[in-house]
Amino acid sequence: MTEQSNVPIPIIDAIRCTGCELCVHICPTNALVMKDGVAVVGNPNACAYTGHCERICPEQAISRPFQIIFSPKEDTE
Repeated sequence: MTEQSNVPIPIIDAIRCTGCELCVHICPTNALVMKDGVAVVGNPNACAYTGHCERICPEQAISRPFQIIFSPKEDTE
């Protein structure tokens, strides 16, 4: 997670990214940009993480971290 955003944003592996720009073009909120030939999350506050970027990436360079939150067991009696 980033300090700017309270939701996890995608992680882009710069080594795997070939700069095809598919993720940048499919992002509905324009959160992704190209920087030095590699896709990056340029506007993390705009990221709504629809998952389109992760699904379209032919190099599987995009993943999303998940946060597991345990809640107290509810008493059903």
